[in-house]
This record gives sequence, structure tokens and C-alpha cells, in this order.
Amino acid sequence: MATPFWRKINIELLAWPLGLTLLYLMTPDENAGSLCLFKNIGIPICPGCGLGHGIHYFLHGQWSASIHHHWFAPLAVAVLLYRIIQLARDQYADFKQL
Repeated sequence: MATPFWRKINIELLAWPLGLTLLYLMTPDENAGSLCLFKNIGIPICPGCGLGHGIHYFLHGQWSASIHHHWFAPLAVAVLLYRIIQLARDQYADFKQL
């Protein structure tokens, strides 16, 4: 019996585009609560803080604001886009074999 096509869908291929879309649509507010575990327990320095805001600003073409929030935001977007393309190619090849 053949595997149904929905079982061959890569969850990672759904997660990364959804994450980038949500970061694009988010409203960065400095006064809003934080999801950062370090910030919530009182540790002021976190290597990841600002990455979400940086990605948001990068996706909106605000390069200086993006780098101001986190130096690695442009790199993170590039890596995620590369991974999405890689997964999409693999997914297409899997569906083509059906």
C-alpha cells in the first residue's frame, strides 16, 4: 500500500516559512513582554535577544534597524531561506516520485 502524500510532507518545510511570515507580520514593541528565558529570570545579557526584531526589520528592508537589534539577523534570514529552498527541492523530488 502506498504512503499517503500528506505523510510525506516535511514539517520543517512548513515551520520555517510560517516562522518567517509571523516575524514579518509581528509588531515589534520594546515595551511588550519578552519570551526570552534569560530576561525573564533577570539575566540582562542574552546572545539571542533582539534576533526576532532584527529579522522583522530585515524582512521590511530596514537594514540599519535590523543590524542594530542583532548583528546576525541578516545571516539568520539567509540561512533560513537557503534551508527552505533546500527542503522545497527535496519535497518536490519526493512528490515527483509518487
